[in-house]
Amino acid sequence: MTKHMRNWIKIWVILISVLVPISCAPMIASDSTQKKTQLYSSSDEDFPNPERGFLLAIDPIGNNPVSPLKLSQLRKLRNQNLTLVRRMYLLAEFRESPLSPAFLEMISLDCETARQAGVKLIIRFTYNWLGGGPDAPKTRIISHVEQLQPILSANYDVIAYMEAGFVGYWGEWHHSTNKLVDNGNLDVTDDAKAIIRKILSILPPERMVAIRYPQQKKQIFNNINPLSEPEAFNGSYRARTGYHNDAFRASIDDAGTYNSTAPAMVEQQKTWLNLDNRYVVQGGEPAWPSHQPEYDDCPGALADFERMHWSSMTINQNDSKAVYQGWIDQGCMEDIKRRLGYRFRLINTTLPTVVPSAGTFSMSFQITNEGWASPYNPRKVEIVVRNRETKREYSWGLKEDPRRWMPGTTITVNFAATIPADIPSGEYDVFLNLPDPVPRLYHRPQYSIRLANQDVWEASTGYNSLRRSLIIAPM
Repeated sequence: MTKHMRNWIKIWVILISVLVPISCAPMIASDSTQKKTQLYSSSDEDFPNPERGFLLAIDPIGNNPVSPLKLSQLRKLRNQNLTLVRRMYLLAEFRESPLSPAFLEMISLDCETARQAGVKLIIRFTYNWLGGGPDAPKTRIISHVEQLQPILSANYDVIAYMEAGFVGYWGEWHHSTNKLVDNGNLDVTDDAKAIIRKILSILPPERMVAIRYPQQKKQIFNNINPLSEPEAFNGSYRARTGYHNDAFRASIDDAGTYNSTAPAMVEQQKTWLNLDNRYVVQGGEPAWPSHQPEYDDCPGALADFERMHWSSMTINQNDSKAVYQGWIDQGCMEDIKRRLGYRFRLINTTLPTVVPSAGTFSMSFQITNEGWASPYNPRKVEIVVRNRETKREYSWGLKEDPRRWMPGTTITVNFAATIPADIPSGEYDVFLNLPDPVPRLYHRPQYSIRLANQDVWEASTGYNSLRRSLIIAPM
């Protein structure tokens, strides 16, 4: 063989090694195995998200019965990034009689008004208000709770959670004139235990009840242990009982929230509550400016917000205006606005560029929770693809529970599904959707979770764009 022929053979070997993989390998098989990772920029913007954040308290004026909610007022709140309203219903006129049809109708109308405005209600019923006053006996309370059952069942979609109420001054389970709690040490009686169990029984299992004092939960359920992970969200009464602290950082014991003023005992009780609150709601309000600034100044407030996993707090209590102003002056108010409740930020996604029809679409994403709590109500997680030409959408539900996306953690979610053969080929935009699972709210973008990223939120649908496209190729 001549030197000239040997050179030509070398050239052909090189050409074959380069061209054969390109010309012989199927294009779809090659591309469907190629995945690209997309990174996302974070956002510090304060924006509304359902069932979390600062809230407006709409309370009785003096000792007068409340008036129906106004749609214009609630829409104004929504435009101010508030998604929660604490609605206090005064029952003073019904201490010795059933709830009237007109009163029950008002509650139903309030729920519909909230639904139209895109907000949710935190509700509480009380027999007294300004200056305290008598509550009602167990039998009357039980009968009123039974009357409320149809309304709460029909409208639980717009109830974020229910504060236990009914018992004692302001429905806060102290100073009970009917001795439903021990007015000295706030221990609950058997009658009080029956009342809270009745409330939990008539409220749909998807919703929680918040009580005022952590010690009372231990007594009600005769269990001194904080909730464990296996118990979380299992539908039991104990797993559905959270807290509202209406004297946040008012003193070393938060005005009796913790049943001791000894620092070591308070620390012990806060440690217990930190564990229990991983899986239940924590809301409330400040009471008044503390005489000891270290309690309600920014460092102490931020520490307790984070430690006790706060999800919601009033923003308009008159006695607390100096507390709010202090947080503004000291520079932590914007952080509080962003971190009350959950705050999910997308870190990255990894997904293919091309998938054949009837092939497997597999992807993953990483998300972190920068808030102080996780969601306390059920929430769906979906991957949505939308055809760029026809705008037709297809979605897959993931077996993920955002209630378990704990604060301060990063979660990796893997997803795989077969592309149905009847999905037309073409280019599709890809979205992450976290909608409200209740059908009446499922398609309402105001009730979907927005991620804390730049340029991902699609306000018209409530989807979070992954800023990636997927080509579904013919078989």
